[in-house]
Amino acid sequence: MVAALCAAGCAFNPQSAKINPNVEVAAADIGKGVTVAFRVVDERASKSLGNRGAALGKAAEISSADDVAVVVHTRIAEGLRKKGFTVTDYDESASPRFSVEVRSLEYGTSVGFWTGGVKVQSAIKGVAVRDGKVFERMYRSDKEHRVVVVPGAGKNEQWINETLADVLAQVFDDVGLFRHMAGQ
Repeated sequence: MVAALCAAGCAFNPQSAKINPNVEVAAADIGKGVTVAFRVVDERASKSLGNRGAALGKAAEISSADDVAVVVHTRIAEGLRKKGFTVTDYDESASPRFSVEVRSLEYGTSVGFWTGGVKVQSAIKGVAVRDGKVFERMYRSDKEHRVVVVPGAGKNEQWINETLADVLAQVFDDVGLFRHMAGQ
């Protein structure tokens, strides 16, 4: 009975994370005004970001307060403009065109002897097509944090956004991607 009361007292509440990755994009003129048809597709198997516990099975769910695809679209479109491109709606016949697939944004926990682990993963795939030539790359970020105390909603949200920001930064650091779209 004491164990049941302790377990009930440690129950986790669901969390809703605000998706707002902070991405710094250096302005450049690599795009030279080239118009790029652009879209983002959320291909995650689940819209859930994960769960907050693992000791007694999955605990409270962490969900997104925002549409992840819309946030990623906004951030990448802003970055494309800073790189000198003009962004339009996606058209399968346009050249160049750029499609981003959100493959994962996941939060998970593990239990250790003295500490627990929080692992946050993010992956997106970029596919740019220009004049029939395809540039395709996967961008990933995996971060693990060791914790003694279960992190609160603010810390979880921070780690989720840092991991997503890391993946977006990889996209903006990929000179080959931008040269391909600009026809260089």
